[in-house]
Amino acid sequence: MSRIPSIEEFAGLLIVKEASRNRENEVPSQTSAVTLPNDCSDVGQRHTSKLPTSHVKIANVTGDVEVSVVTVCFNPLEAGRKEVFQKNLDSVQAQENVRLEHIIVDGASSDGTLEWLKGYNNTRYDIRILSLSDDGIFDAMNRGIALSRGKYIIFLNSDDYFHNHSGMAHSIEKIEHFGCMFSFASIRFAGFPLLRRPQQAPQRRLHRFLISFPFSHQSMLTLRDLLLKLDGFDTNYRSAADYDLLLRMIEEGAKGCFVPHSFTTFSLGGFSTEYHELSIKERILCLQSFFKEFFKTEMTSREVEQIILHHVFPRKYLGLYKQTHRLIRERFLGVPRGPFTWVSSWFNYIKYYVKCLNSSI
Repeated sequence: MSRIPSIEEFAGLLIVKEASRNRENEVPSQTSAVTLPNDCSDVGQRHTSKLPTSHVKIANVTGDVEVSVVTVCFNPLEAGRKEVFQKNLDSVQAQENVRLEHIIVDGASSDGTLEWLKGYNNTRYDIRILSLSDDGIFDAMNRGIALSRGKYIIFLNSDDYFHNHSGMAHSIEKIEHFGCMFSFASIRFAGFPLLRRPQQAPQRRLHRFLISFPFSHQSMLTLRDLLLKLDGFDTNYRSAADYDLLLRMIEEGAKGCFVPHSFTTFSLGGFSTEYHELSIKERILCLQSFFKEFFKTEMTSREVEQIILHHVFPRKYLGLYKQTHRLIRERFLGVPRGPFTWVSSWFNYIKYYVKCLNSSI
């Protein structure tokens, strides 16, 4: 069964939900014909479905879309995130030199979120809203993929925002220059004074890409066709589905390019932080699968745990560590190659190599 739902599934679920609500309120159902984006089962084919107007909003409909920004949310107003969500919406609409749409996948919030979103009128680009119960954040993200029309997709959580108005344009420029399938960039962390705001610099963390997610999906533009081919996020993972997807992208042969323009501000916390132990267990499973599928190497849970928790490969897998280092250089393009970066890269490589030699496993 496909993880990315079809447009017909959305239509059926929404109409059933609307009919149920109308029976309760004794209000006649109102539907309108809405042309929706590509069905994931047949890229390029368009479908027209009748969806309740109270659940789908289309504003300022434009022609071709380059980027679909997908935001998932559930009761953000109740959580006190109305102000930052407003910042999220405004930052998407402020993007320059790009044709985009903003898809908001709401998990049937009960705090007035849908009504509040309908009142948003700063619509420079398309805004489309789906409000329907889901099976968690990654299920909602898969729905965003299904509804998207853009060539590229970026996921921006409701409490994150773009602080650079040209971030999308720079990312597209880099992807097309290098012929890559996804891009990645540095991000800023919210909640700190601007001058002391820490920043994640992925070009200095790439040596750890098997240990943890070296960059955030909030800075990644990814080809929609690639996400469809991989069937989106694996919802069997409740916390590490984004990490699993990155590994499957690498298995598929996808190359990523570094964008030297920080444009996303990220709010700390979230599901992975809250459920840290679950995240570790799932990352171990993801990495075991990756080593088996890509390197044809079967590692035990204890051996992979050594990599995830202690950031070191067991001694007997020194050759595998060398292969991993080579893979990083081949798959991640556009990373600065100046003297400092070169020294830093090899220092990290030697440091971890020595750690591997001293490993107790």
